[in-house]
Amino acid sequence: MREGSHVLSIAYASASTRPMTDEDVAEILVQARANNQRHELTGALLYRGGRFVQILEGPEEQVRSRYAVISADPRHTSVQLVREVQIAERQFPEWTMGFRLPEGESAAQLEGFEDFFGRTGRARLEHADNEAQQFLEWLGEYWLPRAQN
Repeated sequence: MREGSHVLSIAYASASTRPMTDEDVAEILVQARANNQRHELTGALLYRGGRFVQILEGPEEQVRSRYAVISADPRHTSVQLVREVQIAERQFPEWTMGFRLPEGESAAQLEGFEDFFGRTGRARLEHADNEAQQFLEWLGEYWLPRAQN
């Protein structure tokens, strides 16, 4: 991307069409990282309790094209664009994905995995000045179902 050019950032929410196993979610992570690298896209994808929330950022044409592909993906439905904004610099320079991990699961070993829902205290404060991450936390808090204890 050219230095000084703006980046399009979108956020959407959707519902999975079937229950996703941890292996399904790990497969999405691997596929998304490959696609995003190829298309100069970054962002974050959250999955929990049958719902997805994603922020996708990059060159406008690439973001819109990838969003059209994502919207047509049969693994989810009710895709709703909830935010679209031009930003001066990427808010998620690395592709990350958060999802609630069952005890002893190994998906945390995958490149790009971040335990978004396990962040507390200092880990949350590290992103306090990042508007996109604040927005993602809000979406995760209010749109994704709470984990069952």
